Amino acid sequence: MVAPIPLNAIAAPKLATVVARSIENQVVALGWPVGEVLGSEAELLERFGVSRAVLREAVRIVEHTGAARMRRGPGGGLVVAAPNRDAVTTSISIWLSYVGVTVGEMFDARVPLMVEAMRGAAENPPKAAVARILERITEMDAKGELDEDAFVDLDRRFIALSDNPAIVLFADAMSLLVGSRLRGTRARITPVLTDADARLHLAGYRQLAQAVAAGDVAAATARIARLLNAVRDRLQDRPARPRRTPPRIDGAAPKLAERVAFALRDDIERAGWPIDTVLGSEPELIQRYEVSRAILREAVRILEHDGAVRTKRGPGGGLVVAAPDSATIVRAAGMALEHDRVTPKQLIDVRSALEVAAVRTTATANSPEVTASLIAAVEHERSGDAGAIHLYDVHHRIAEASGCRPLALFVRVVTELVGRHMEPEAVHGSALPKIAAQTHQAHLRIVEAIAAGDADLAEKRMRRHLNAALEVLH
Repeated sequence: MVAPIPLNAIAAPKLATVVARSIENQVVALGWPVGEVLGSEAELLERFGVSRAVLREAVRIVEHTGAARMRRGPGGGLVVAAPNRDAVTTSISIWLSYVGVTVGEMFDARVPLMVEAMRGAAENPPKAAVARILERITEMDAKGELDEDAFVDLDRRFIALSDNPAIVLFADAMSLLVGSRLRGTRARITPVLTDADARLHLAGYRQLAQAVAAGDVAAATARIARLLNAVRDRLQDRPARPRRTPPRIDGAAPKLAERVAFALRDDIERAGWPIDTVLGSEPELIQRYEVSRAILREAVRILEHDGAVRTKRGPGGGLVVAAPDSATIVRAAGMALEHDRVTPKQLIDVRSALEVAAVRTTATANSPEVTASLIAAVEHERSGDAGAIHLYDVHHRIAEASGCRPLALFVRVVTELVGRHMEPEAVHGSALPKIAAQTHQAHLRIVEAIAAGDADLAEKRMRRHLNAALEVLH
């Protein structure tokens, strides 16, 4: 059984992180008004009562997440910005690397998301976008653009057909990370796709686009599942190897600090993520990566934000490998989806896609250990306080029991957002005891189906339970 995801692993955040979180909360509370000035540096110093150094570090954190940016000059100040989705993907990538997620797990989380994306697209076909995809497929075929990058780009074009921001965020992150591993040394397709294999695969994507354009939901969902599972069967992870020579980083490339952060993270991963190991002093790291002190420090802040490293002062100190905190991902992804105005219906749709996949896998495995754990969780529900937050525990355990850690992580993000959208009466009012009792009965029936090894019944009961949740969301 997969161990529970360790949320809140960092118990005492730095003061700059606290200030950054406060700024992000203000942005969300204001309805994410892009372009609005939150205050000048002087005003923010007075508001938060911190030093200029702490405030500037907090600003760099929110600039990395994309919640706001500092604008210089007259009329300047901290300005609300659109969230940085690259930062969300980076956070996910770092945590998946730390817990040792396989490329197969990434694919297993990706399949239900892609199936749901194609379901939604076929139900309301975006004709112009599908036409552009068909043009791109024709171009790939004519030019022989049949490598991993071309197919990842094609996947992302199909993902963008979905109008569900949660599906787009999660599926796009998985596609990017799978592509990154295939381009690097961490995964491969075996046997290697021949030209004939790749063209046959491309023909399948053409049929997918045609099914979406025709509004044929059954054909579109079946086709994407076949396409992805055909690749899944040929994926293999490769062991990480220490780097023999320092990485070469293009000093003229954009986002240099992010490239240095990636190189640092890559070296940590190659070393097996050795917690508490000193990577080097600041002068040593500047020499190793051949960058300025300012660029290195910005790269370190990016990794510190995700909990991948920490700085140790004094003799024998330097940059130290740390344990990333998955709570950072939950927050960053949640903020991006709040900005995108994700609706309760969209949350239920993506939650159903993820949790149905999880409950089917868990029921099919029919592990006595997992069943005992789920029964204990249901019993705890009945004996504990009727708090709405406790009603997600069974869902988290089912997702974790599926053995797919990215899927379990995404379930946590979505349930966190669902909690924010619950009607006040359902969380604190007189309706809570009734809702808690109904939820408990639904959980009990789902767990009974899992214990019986009946995946179809478990899916049916999970779907019914999640659809009922719409009644208490706003």
